[in-house]
Amino acid sequence: MKSYLPVFILLSLCCTLRSLAQPAISFNPIATGLLKPLEIKNAGDGSKRLFIAEQGGLIRIYKNGALLSSPFLDISKLVGAGQFKGLWSIAFSPNFANDQTFFVFYTDRNYNTALARYKVSKTNPDSADKNSAIIILNYPQSGGGHFGNIAFGNDQNLYISLGAGGNNRFSQNGKTDFGKMLRINVKVNVPPYYSVPTDNPFIKDTSVLPEIWAQGLRNAWRWSFDKTNGDMWIADVGQDSMEEVDYRTTAQGLLGSNFGWDCYEGTSFFRKADCNNQNSYVFPIFEYPHSSLTGGQCIIGGYVYRGSAYPFLQGYYICADFIAAHLWEILPNGSGGWNVYEQLTKVPKSITSFGEDEDGELYAVSNGTKTLYSLQATPPSSQQKIPSVAANTKKHSPVGTR
Repeated sequence: MKSYLPVFILLSLCCTLRSLAQPAISFNPIATGLLKPLEIKNAGDGSKRLFIAEQGGLIRIYKNGALLSSPFLDISKLVGAGQFKGLWSIAFSPNFANDQTFFVFYTDRNYNTALARYKVSKTNPDSADKNSAIIILNYPQSGGGHFGNIAFGNDQNLYISLGAGGNNRFSQNGKTDFGKMLRINVKVNVPPYYSVPTDNPFIKDTSVLPEIWAQGLRNAWRWSFDKTNGDMWIADVGQDSMEEVDYRTTAQGLLGSNFGWDCYEGTSFFRKADCNNQNSYVFPIFEYPHSSLTGGQCIIGGYVYRGSAYPFLQGYYICADFIAAHLWEILPNGSGGWNVYEQLTKVPKSITSFGEDEDGELYAVSNGTKTLYSLQATPPSSQQKIPSVAANTKKHSPVGTR
C-alpha cells in the first residue's frame, strides 16, 4: 500500500489555516438491542416515526420514544446472511401518507441485488404487507460485491447507488449498472414497474445504460440529499488508500458526472491505463488517507443538519469513519471552498449510518453498540484551527501516483 501525503495538502488547491470555532457533537443513546443496524429513515408522513433497517432483513420502528417489539417488515428469509449480503436500504414514497408505498434494497442468498416495492398493511400502519412485494430490479452479483443506497430526490424520482460488485472495472463500464448512481421513475403500476426519465443524461447514448445518472463510484456508503436545497452529498468508500466525500449542487448537478473510480482513488491515481483526461472527472471536496490517527478506513456518509434544536449547527454536513470512530463537520467557507473539522473523541465505534427525522434532527446507529443515537451539539466554546480548503469544482492534478 502506497503512503500518501495528508489529505489537506492537495496539489493545485489553495490551503490556508483559519481560526474558527466549531460545534461539538455528542451521541445520546435512545434505543438499544438492534441487530446489525444499517440505515435510518423517516416516512415523511407526520407520524414522527423512525424506521431502522437491520442487515438480517428486519425493519424496526422507533415510535414515541421506544423501539417497537414487532418489526415493520421481516424479509429475513429472503436476504442472505454474511458480510456482503443483507438489507441495505429503505426509501418511502414522496406521497407515502397517501399511497402507503415504500421500497427496499437488499442482497439475497445468491448475491443477487434486488429493489422491491411494498405496501403498508391496511389494518396496521406499523406493519407492512409482506404479500404486496413486487420486484422492480434484480442484479446478478459477481462475488463479494458492494452495497447500495436508495432515496427519492425532489423530482420524485428514485436514486439508486450500486457498488462496483467486486469488479473495479465496472465503475467505468457504461454497459453495467455497478459502480453507478441510477435514476428511475417508480410511479409505474405495470411491468416492469419503472420507467427511465426522458432527461436522464445517457438515454440516447447506446454505449451507456439509460438508467445511469452518474458513474465512477466504488461503494457510496452513504449518500444523501440536503433537504433544504436538494444538494447531493456522496461518501464513497475507497480501496487501498483514500476515503472521499463528493458534492454536487442539487441532483441535477450530478447529471452525467464521473467521479473517477477506478482511474482515481480520491485525487490520486489508482490506475492509468484506459483512463480519460483528468478533466473528465469530478474530484472530491474532502478526502482522508487510511490512518487510524488522521482518518480511518471506511467513511460513513451523513446528512446536512437542517433541524431547529441547534441553530449554530445549521448547514454543517456530518460524516464519520466506521473503523476509527472519527467524525467530520464540513461547511462552506463563504469563498467557494470548504471548512473541515475533525472530532476525534466521544464518537461511538462502528457507526454504520446516519439518519434524519421529519424535522431535520440527526440520528446514528452503531453496529458495535447495537444502539440508536440522537445527535446533540454544544455551541463553539473555543477557537480551533481547521483547514480551509479551496473550492474543488475545477479539475486538479492528483497528489501522487500509484
